[in-house]
Amino acid sequence: MAATDAAVPALRAFTRRTVHAWRPGEPAAEALALIVTELVTNACQHSGSPHVTVHLFAGEQILGVEVSDNGAWKNQAGDAAPAEEAVSGRGLQLVEAYAATVRIRRSRGGTSVIAIVGTETDGTRTDEIPERQPHVRLV
Repeated sequence: MAATDAAVPALRAFTRRTVHAWRPGEPAAEALALIVTELVTNACQHSGSPHVTVHLFAGEQILGVEVSDNGAWKNQAGDAAPAEEAVSGRGLQLVEAYAATVRIRRSRGGTSVIAIVGTETDGTRTDEIPERQPHVRLV
């Protein structure tokens, strides 16, 4: 999808529709929708990429997303932790708070972030990234 401001609500809605069809439970579905919102916003605002890709996947007790772009990450002044008074700049912190696992891969070809949410309410964490089956891909 084109990496524009319109991609954020469109991909959030796509995520909600797709994940609700998998019936993982409301907390996990909403956590993944929030993660997609933050990651797509980052890609649109900071990567310089003309496109952003969202790949959703599910396993027995997990939901996951990979958000990719083909831009070049631009470190901005103040890229360290945001000040307490800041009104933005906490996207990755939110992703890490909601996800059991987060992996960021930056290369010359772009950035890919994988985030996994457990569908169990017991706080179980996973360090495994499952095979991408079943999956839905929106480009």
